[in-house]
Amino acid sequence: MATGYRSYVQLLLLLVGLALLLLIPGYAVTRELGGAEAVVGMWWGCGLTFFAAAVGGLPQVLVSRPPREAGVLALGSLAIRMGITLFGALAVLLTTDVPRSAFLLWVAVSYVAFLAVDIVFVVTRNRAQAD
Repeated sequence: MATGYRSYVQLLLLLVGLALLLLIPGYAVTRELGGAEAVVGMWWGCGLTFFAAAVGGLPQVLVSRPPREAGVLALGSLAIRMGITLFGALAVLLTTDVPRSAFLLWVAVSYVAFLAVDIVFVVTRNRAQAD
């Protein structure tokens, strides 16, 4: 179980690193194209997908399945991630006055970027359990 938590901390560190990689150049571009308000949408969009990716990785650590059922667990993790992102985006759009275009653009960009990290996490976790 300790290796599971260690791999989850590695997932979080990878997500933070990728978020910084996205946000540093993204800040300048978003501010230039959309102004200061668009930067707020960028933060909300990346924050939402970061939270969804972090929560989506938890079932991989907390639930132990035999290697032949790892695919079901991986799909469940991705479904949790997608659900949090969709319902979170809907909640943000309906309850706040975040700039919609910047928010939705950054939700899409960061979702795809964090998806790559999630897939690498799931594959390496399943490979480690199989060995």
